[in-house]
Amino acid sequence: MNTKIFQFMLCVLLTLSVALLSGCERIGDMGMTDEMVTPPGETTTPTLKVGLIHPQPNYTSFGKGAELAQAEINAAGGILNMQVELRFREETTDTVVQSATELTEMEGVVAILGPLFSSHAVKVGAVINIPVLLGATRAEVTADATDPNDFMFLIAGSNVLQAKLLAQVISQQGASTAAMIWQNMDVYSEGFVQSFKASFENLGGSVVAEETYESGAMLFTEQLTAVKDTTPDVLLLASFPPANPLIMKQARDMGIQSIFIGSDGWDDPLMSTTLEDNEPVDGYYCTNLDPDAMDFNAAYTAKYGSVDGIAAAGYDAMRILKMAIETVGSTDDPAAIRDAIAKITNYEGATTISRFDVNRNPVKSVGVRQILNGMPQDNIIEATPEISGPE
Repeated sequence: MNTKIFQFMLCVLLTLSVALLSGCERIGDMGMTDEMVTPPGETTTPTLKVGLIHPQPNYTSFGKGAELAQAEINAAGGILNMQVELRFREETTDTVVQSATELTEMEGVVAILGPLFSSHAVKVGAVINIPVLLGATRAEVTADATDPNDFMFLIAGSNVLQAKLLAQVISQQGASTAAMIWQNMDVYSEGFVQSFKASFENLGGSVVAEETYESGAMLFTEQLTAVKDTTPDVLLLASFPPANPLIMKQARDMGIQSIFIGSDGWDDPLMSTTLEDNEPVDGYYCTNLDPDAMDFNAAYTAKYGSVDGIAAAGYDAMRILKMAIETVGSTDDPAAIRDAIAKITNYEGATTISRFDVNRNPVKSVGVRQILNGMPQDNIIEATPEISGPE
């Protein structure tokens, strides 16, 4: 073969190769993959996108509960003949608004499950106009008089309900004085202590010390010194681990003998893994949102291990959304789906919700339990639906 002809053909082949590779890169940039190409004669299964926002690595059971419901729903044919597809975003203080906006405007989700923290839920409420089924529990999140957001629903028992029941139980146990320590500027913590104080004082109790700490604090000498001077019967820690067990340990080291009490924010493995010796955390009372459905408990335990109330909230959120969409018969109108959620009564899933009140808080049962020898005991008492938050 003529050398010049060979060189010309080689140049042509190299040019074509570069063009093909560039074309493949452009296809990749557009998000196309082999898995997305539908073979001739076949059709893809339509999907229904639902946003999911929860933190990592703690409180992940909310997402696992939602995933369990998703799997069950899809196995039964999906929602309106569409398979549910969860689009996840990690819940952080700095990015939660951006995540909610992306899920709505870019991902096109029909609703959002989460976030879990009330301080984040407040931020999301200002930018969302699709149904949001929260893992958060502060009642005022859905009923802020200055900036109401009627697309947001609590799924777990509100802090108003939890605090009212906790005050009832410790009063029945003979406590007449209480001190409170909570994380400063945290929406959830502030709501819980306010509700507890009102309920406890209505029952004849007295709150003798109120102390706050900043997020990330490790030493609590100043707060505990103020508490020790008042010798309260109980010490309410209305925030989250790892702060809670650290406060308990330092309180015992300082000679404070008050009974520790807390909320569902304690429902985290860090409560039992932060300290080398868990004796300081033993014997406390906390509110309990654990599920009451045996089928859910068995299915979740088989797939993920131990179950908790946060998992139940994720599961119920997904199930309630399904019920509402199927009632409407379409995903085109977010307001119609919201209205359908608000009208749900006598729901039975991982937990039981008799109805939603006018502030879109669930009327449901919660419990109070005690930890003995490192193990949670059965509920000491469980609230009836009549003990609900403000209407």
